Amino acid sequence: MRFAIVVLLVVLQSACAYSQRGSDEWWFDKMQRDHRSQCNQLPAQVKAQCLERQAGSYQDYLKQQKSAQQQATAPASELKSQ
Repeated sequence: MRFAIVVLLVVLQSACAYSQRGSDEWWFDKMQRDHRSQCNQLPAQVKAQCLERQAGSYQDYLKQQKSAQQQATAPASELKSQ
């Protein structure tokens, strides 16, 4: 009985830890896994650099996108004020 409860809790916890299939975060994670797999096929010198570029999380990606979007709109807002 205890074993069944523990297994159930582990399954529920792992289900909550992953992003929903088909979501933007799920696609990002899938892309990262695919790219890491490709990096692992490269020679050792290049492999380390390739894996470093794939170290960011989805939240880091969103922050980068938001800052890039703000930078892209900043010059336009400055032109409007002049």
